[in-house]
Amino acid sequence: MAPEARVRRTSDGKRRAARVIAFIERLSVPSGSGQGKPFKLDLWQKQFIRDIYEPHIGANRAVRRAILSVARKNGKTALIACIALAHLVGPEAIINGEIYSAANDRDQASIVFKFAKQIVDLEPELRAQIEVIPSTKTMIARRTGSVYRAVSAEAGTKHGYLPSVVIYDELAQAKNRDLYDVLDTAFGARDEPLFIVISTQSNDPEHILSKLIDDGLSGSDPSIVCHLYAAKEDCDLDDEKEWRKANPALGRFRNFEDLASAIRKAKRMPAEEPKVRNLFLNQRVAPIAALLSRAEWMCCAGAVQLADGEDVYLALDLSSVGDLTAILVGSVTDPARVVPFFWKPREHLHEHSRRDFGSGSYRYAEWFDAGHLRVSPGRTIDPEMIATFIAELTQRYRVRGLAYDRWRINDLLREFDRIGLQAYQDGEKGGDGLRLVPWGQGFKDMGPAIDALELAIMERKLVHPNNPVLNWNVANAVATMDPAGNRKLDKDKARFRIDGAVALAMLMGLRSRDRNAKPVDIEALIG
Repeated sequence: MAPEARVRRTSDGKRRAARVIAFIERLSVPSGSGQGKPFKLDLWQKQFIRDIYEPHIGANRAVRRAILSVARKNGKTALIACIALAHLVGPEAIINGEIYSAANDRDQASIVFKFAKQIVDLEPELRAQIEVIPSTKTMIARRTGSVYRAVSAEAGTKHGYLPSVVIYDELAQAKNRDLYDVLDTAFGARDEPLFIVISTQSNDPEHILSKLIDDGLSGSDPSIVCHLYAAKEDCDLDDEKEWRKANPALGRFRNFEDLASAIRKAKRMPAEEPKVRNLFLNQRVAPIAALLSRAEWMCCAGAVQLADGEDVYLALDLSSVGDLTAILVGSVTDPARVVPFFWKPREHLHEHSRRDFGSGSYRYAEWFDAGHLRVSPGRTIDPEMIATFIAELTQRYRVRGLAYDRWRINDLLREFDRIGLQAYQDGEKGGDGLRLVPWGQGFKDMGPAIDALELAIMERKLVHPNNPVLNWNVANAVATMDPAGNRKLDKDKARFRIDGAVALAMLMGLRSRDRNAKPVDIEALIG
């Protein structure tokens, strides 16, 4: 019998969840709304607890991982503190348990511990059972020897821990996955390990939190529970129904006017909108203005085929010698069907995975194994490999032009000469072979290119193959604007690589420029 077939919401499990809920609701609110009164869990909080503790396989809890993604200020700190105490001295306590609330920095870790300490201070019974050590953000259960500690990514090594429960606060804000990986791999021989993540969403679809949410929502693993509270990505800012989707505590312990004020500010100041959508509507958008919304981009995903002999454009963004290089191929006809190709030096696959995605990541190697990324031997991008690939494209398609960033282009041109690929610069009289179109990265050239890309996406005149490397690049792309309203892609402000987005913008820009060019009237010139 498959393991998922043995998962049941047993009567013992229901009693177990009820005991956790009852324990929390006997605790007192230490500060803020309802201070001094018993906690009163909302239905959505109770359901999250039930979904963790009710399902069983035999005598053991079935759920090993739980994700609760909700907008800011919906009581997550209180919930973390209460669940930690339930496992320290409450109905889930075990002998020599280790409970950790994890945060990305010392300040956030201190807030969670402070809240838990305030709860203990209000309850004489808890004070008798728990020794509190503020200097190390630690609590020790006198009867069982269990330990609760608040830890952060800044607190040095976490190796040597044997957690029974981990509750990670705001995983979305983690710059890397080092702390997550150390805690996730430390459970060892615990009978009922539990890893809970409570966080707003990350803007990065390749972030560990995004992967956990997507995996949890798939329902493929009965040991994972995922509750996502988020507004639709394309919703209007003033749609109060969407506010409530991301803020299930709105009007109770989530202040309505506080949220409304933030929304009004975002409507007056567009630069505030991405932050509000991410933090207060829990949408998977960057807290700074991204070039494209993920919802719009993913609406253009679909199957892409280019026929041999078809007219196409090319665009090339060469990396520094050791990083990501991108070539985009796009059809001349509407909709623009685009196919991306990416290269990394083979010897940097693992090193750069850790650099860009955190310790323990093998993202670039995984993309290579899946066929989404190609490799160049050694530690640098071999210009001969890129030149040869472009030559192969000119044999397969009728290439109207290649848009390129001038960075390191001379290395490529020398390889063109060496392998015998004829090419000429755009505008050169009597040119023959591959038309090369230099594309500046400033406002003058990139402004129209970005406009062309945006228009194609909004009008659904672009189809991309849902390549995860290109998706990641587009999600990272950030545009800056000059006083005239022209835009360019800013690699300095982008969190991660944007090479594919740069190449895509150049391709769409060249395609649009050629379409808008006025045809030459030969008879008028002769006359």
